[in-house]
Amino acid sequence: MKNSHFKAFAKDCKSILSMVSGISKSFIVLIFVQNIIKATIPYINIIFSSLILDNILSNRNKEIILNYVYWMVGINLVFGILNALLERSVKVKKLYIELYIKSKLAEKALMLDYEVLEKKETLDLLHKAEEGVNSNGGIYSFLNTLGDIISDIISLICSIVLLSSLFIVVPMKSQSSIMHLFNSPLLAVLLFGVMIISILLNFGILNKQNVVQYKFFEKNVDSNRKFGYFVGLPNNYKLGKDIRIYNMCNMIMEEMWNAREAVIEDMREIERVFSRWSGLMEINNQAVMFLTYGYVGVKGILGLISVSSVLKYVSTITKFTASLSGVVQRYAYLNLQRQYLNNYCYFLDLENVKYQGTLPVEKRDDNEYEIEFKNVSFHYPNSEDLILDNVSLKLSIGNKMSIVGKNGAGKTTFIKLLCRIYDPTEGEILLNGINIKKYDYAEYLRVFSVVFQDFNLFSFPIAENVAASVEVDKERAWETLEQAGVAERIRKMKDGLGTNLYQNEKEGVEISGGEAQKIAIARALYKDAPLVILDEPTSALDPISEYEIYSKFNELVLDKTSIFISHRMSSCRFCDNIVVFDAGKIVQVGNHDTLIKDEAGLYYKLWTSQAQYYVS
Repeated sequence: MKNSHFKAFAKDCKSILSMVSGISKSFIVLIFVQNIIKATIPYINIIFSSLILDNILSNRNKEIILNYVYWMVGINLVFGILNALLERSVKVKKLYIELYIKSKLAEKALMLDYEVLEKKETLDLLHKAEEGVNSNGGIYSFLNTLGDIISDIISLICSIVLLSSLFIVVPMKSQSSIMHLFNSPLLAVLLFGVMIISILLNFGILNKQNVVQYKFFEKNVDSNRKFGYFVGLPNNYKLGKDIRIYNMCNMIMEEMWNAREAVIEDMREIERVFSRWSGLMEINNQAVMFLTYGYVGVKGILGLISVSSVLKYVSTITKFTASLSGVVQRYAYLNLQRQYLNNYCYFLDLENVKYQGTLPVEKRDDNEYEIEFKNVSFHYPNSEDLILDNVSLKLSIGNKMSIVGKNGAGKTTFIKLLCRIYDPTEGEILLNGINIKKYDYAEYLRVFSVVFQDFNLFSFPIAENVAASVEVDKERAWETLEQAGVAERIRKMKDGLGTNLYQNEKEGVEISGGEAQKIAIARALYKDAPLVILDEPTSALDPISEYEIYSKFNELVLDKTSIFISHRMSSCRFCDNIVVFDAGKIVQVGNHDTLIKDEAGLYYKLWTSQAQYYVS
């Protein structure tokens, strides 16, 4: 069991180091050299201090003593400069590696299938990976510990070399029983045995601490995430109006403290356990130090070693004990960090589940694309409730379609399946007679421009928001903003198209909800996709304003296939086809004139309940 545990530890460390080496090939060499120098410096002082003291006590020539002093200062200076230069270089590379890893996490999250990313298990794993940086984990902390282990190992080697003379039997004409005991190498071996047992005991305690600590981390992932959410609310200025108008401060604080207390109570219990273990380790360490100093001190009193050797051995044994203890402690700590860091690796190793096709989408100048849903049913992951139930529908070429229904009828889910954000649970969706799974996904998405109900603009310049790219055709951007009816407002801004949105950037501007909707529509127009979808992006507007926006948008996409989705009816009058959804099923299909005659149908009920708002 222990062997398999060590193999897992070695495998994970090798994987992490391989990842680090792939990011910076020189880093491993630099950290190794830097820690050799760092570990060697104390022994230069130990050796030369012993030599200087020995020569002072022997009344040697002052020139010899000064030479030792010069050598000690000179070597310290050279090694100190090298260590400082290497330490700086290693620190910069550590930061670079950590930032690289964080950016890879973000990149991975962006590249994951939406249905994989939104799973609770994936969000928990992402949270663990991010939290690892603040919970004794993270690549920076791991590399620091690894460097310290290298330094401790080098220090151990130096200590063993210097302490080897402690085992030598000093020839004496006559010895008392106590001199014989302390002159025997067996006592030194026994002392080292006690030191090793002590360190193994500490190792066992540290392993127990690490197990408890990681269990605490795992247990409190949800609580930490909730706490982070509530802590972040006051920093989100967009929520500030609601918080103040509805006096939600006390409620938020109460929820935040409840989440915090759940974590704090576990932390208190851990601290109680850790205090007992730490006390036991301290008693153990002090007992070993007492025996070690006692052993060397008695040998010095008995004349078995010189005064300078007492100084050398005491310093060396102190370093040996600290280094051996450091190796054991840092191995245990590295094992804990490995578990935190594995969350990075596990997240980066997540695989997409969406089938990736390879067929190119036919480029058509006439924009003649046909979409067909064939017996499509769908339920979200971790739920068996059907959102769409056996839906069959063909979207004719160049058609204008309005999809209407009550809230929760399945309209937005229909669009998510059409855009392959999800794949159907049953049935298939065809583009020009071919299952959309068989198309190259990136090419397939080029067919669509969508303005979702919960659309988002980003804290980028307006031009980049419209182009959805850092490369912007400014003439086209102005054209689409003009078409969307917001160009005049942007021309009045200080930096025009270069104006940053929102307060995350310097001199960022706030825009109204209506202006944001128009910029989102301009983004859809800029893409110039053959199939354009408006998925209730104007649901926050009054019905007349919504009708005006839909009418304007309809004029802009006359040569395209378009889908208008709403639980209101403002888009129905100018559409060729109207599809009525109810409880995940298509209950009616037809044009306005046909459907309005069916007074028993859902469309008639929806229309007549809202007709007072629409322009005739």
